[in-house]
Amino acid sequence: MEYSSLEFVYLRPIFIALLLFLSLLLVIILIQKGNKLMNSFSIYSILIGMIAVSSLTLVCEGYIVDAYGLGGDAATFYMWEGIVGLSAVNFIAFQFKQKQGVS
Repeated sequence: MEYSSLEFVYLRPIFIALLLFLSLLLVIILIQKGNKLMNSFSIYSILIGMIAVSSLTLVCEGYIVDAYGLGGDAATFYMWEGIVGLSAVNFIAFQFKQKQGVS
């Protein structure tokens, strides 16, 4: 039996958890009304933290794959792009809701 390339997929659950957390954050941003569940500092801190954690995880996965001679997992890169994109959507949605509440 031949194995052409083994893929390293053990960090994929971390990316899935980050995507789920950012999706939940987007729902919270969209449904919050007059009572502020989250302020600007907490939103920006969470978004920057999520991008930093996912980027470092992607880099560490690259080191692990290189050290063991395994094949990289393309799905985790797409998940990283999703995390960055969802963070941008959260930022835009929060800015929109904040401007909508002021006027």
